[in-house]
Amino acid sequence: MSRIFILTKNYLKLIFRAKSVLIITVIGALVVMAALTNVFHTLLDQAETGEEFTIGYEMDDDSRYSAVEEFLKEGFEEEGMTVIEYSDADPDALIKEEKIDVFIDFEGDSYSIKGRSNDEIDARIVQYVLYNVDHMMNGDMGKVEIASDKIEAREQADADTYYTIVQTVYFSSLCSIFLCLVYIAERKQNIGIRFRSSTAGGAHIYLSKLLACTLTAWLTMALVTGGLALFLFDIKLGCPLTSIGILLLTILAFVSFGMLFLIIFDNPAAAIGFLFMVLWFSGYAGGTFETYMLSSMSQSVKELSPLYYVNRTLVELSVNGQSDYLGRCLMVLTVMSAVSIVLGMFITSKKKGV
Repeated sequence: MSRIFILTKNYLKLIFRAKSVLIITVIGALVVMAALTNVFHTLLDQAETGEEFTIGYEMDDDSRYSAVEEFLKEGFEEEGMTVIEYSDADPDALIKEEKIDVFIDFEGDSYSIKGRSNDEIDARIVQYVLYNVDHMMNGDMGKVEIASDKIEAREQADADTYYTIVQTVYFSSLCSIFLCLVYIAERKQNIGIRFRSSTAGGAHIYLSKLLACTLTAWLTMALVTGGLALFLFDIKLGCPLTSIGILLLTILAFVSFGMLFLIIFDNPAAAIGFLFMVLWFSGYAGGTFETYMLSSMSQSVKELSPLYYVNRTLVELSVNGQSDYLGRCLMVLTVMSAVSIVLGMFITSKKKGV
């Protein structure tokens, strides 16, 4: 343990010799946050105000809802929705072509609803109206207040909140760059050769580098960059302890992931280049550049990105105080960290040196 402590301290000294790189990393992250926030302000504001929501429906002659068809249409229109009746329609095609947002098929004593996954809030309003109509048809007239009482919908993040969070996460995922500082210093001073001829084990060297880079990233990104961003952009972090814990775990996961690439390639330039492509795709699919709420990318592709789970969890925690993605986010980061560290230590112990 004392050997790991000494090695970690030496690696930290190597990293902090390049103070200019650390300062540029912090400033660069803040500049990108400010730029993206400014660019996407208008787009997110338009999304918050909401566009016209169109409901398509088909009513069978024998449907029990045909008697209250006009009442249903009035209820939806009072909620600010446009209602269009169809006959023998293809709901999937209508939704895909964006002619409608939700399709309701009234058949017999039941109905089915189809809609786009990103229109969850408005789909819940549709279900709310239908729920009240069911109460009315069952004779429970006292509960029917369609227009006067709306369901509580989850808030959407504004541009400041969204891009402050996701860019802090993205730059945290790029913290493998600090490993380059170690490699450059090692090669200049032949430190790697000296380690290989010493009694220091490969696992000790690996863990020391991992600790040094993770601690540096925690300091520069989680504490300095994250703290400055929250202060400068006046962002209130939801569930602070949980959010900070997720950010720290994210940094550990991506630093260990980056180290694995460096060990496998044994060439810093090639490893960082390939790693950057992987992280860029993860950011692109995960809502780092275009918001995941407005992205046209399929949900299955988004869920290939670890950053999607982190971004969505932190944004929802900040805006709503809870997130359905918290469990999946923690699982993805934990598995990513564990697999990267185990493989990294195994390969390094064979090479005796990272």
